[in-house]
Amino acid sequence: MTQYLGIITAYGAVGLLAWLLALLYPRLIPATAEYRTSSRWRQMALFAAATAIAVVLASLVESDLFLAQNDPLLAAANQCVIFAPLLGYFVIYRSRTLVMIPGGNTIRSLAVGVGIAVCALAAYYSAADQWGSLPRLGNALFSLAAVEIAVRALFRCLFIAAFLSLVSSGWSKGVALGLAGFAVALTQIPGLLEDGFSAAWFALLAAHVALVAGLLSAILATRNIVWFWPVFTVLNLLLFSLP
Repeated sequence: MTQYLGIITAYGAVGLLAWLLALLYPRLIPATAEYRTSSRWRQMALFAAATAIAVVLASLVESDLFLAQNDPLLAAANQCVIFAPLLGYFVIYRSRTLVMIPGGNTIRSLAVGVGIAVCALAAYYSAADQWGSLPRLGNALFSLAAVEIAVRALFRCLFIAAFLSLVSSGWSKGVALGLAGFAVALTQIPGLLEDGFSAAWFALLAAHVALVAGLLSAILATRNIVWFWPVFTVLNLLLFSLP
């Protein structure tokens, strides 16, 4: 439970810092323009189809029908296979604004993301009181597993950016956050129900939904997915390094 609270604290710190930067120093993280499309229903249908195919490919990978999972580099190649339909979708529309990648200052966006990631790590190790396990993260950072984690995080970031762009431009930011929160709730409910319904169960579910909504709202506020990639990668590495 201590580790779990530490993770919640880390992701909460990410959302808070990103929002503060967006409000106080809006030029620090360069924003892309709002995505605009004249065929939102067709684009959403194609995006949903690409996502469904990616889910099927992911299930096949989990069934060991693709490259071996025990090799980190082959596992990274598997991620390319899984996300191939979505990458094809991005190539078709060829829009930086769709995936929230600004036209310039990419290095600065990455640097900001690294800074936020360091703060998130400090929040985790302080909340969980596990500074002694920091060397484990260093070992994970310089392992081949980091390659697969970074590749997976990159593709997921592009997926998140496209989803937010399409839904917020077609409907509203509130709808985008609401759908994301609902999806998170659906994925978390089965696992949480294993322990039976309780106030603690509801609190954990609410925490998941609130964290996701906060993070995605921060991405929408900055309209930049580049800074989130190093954050997402580092926090996934943190999970990988936990005992």
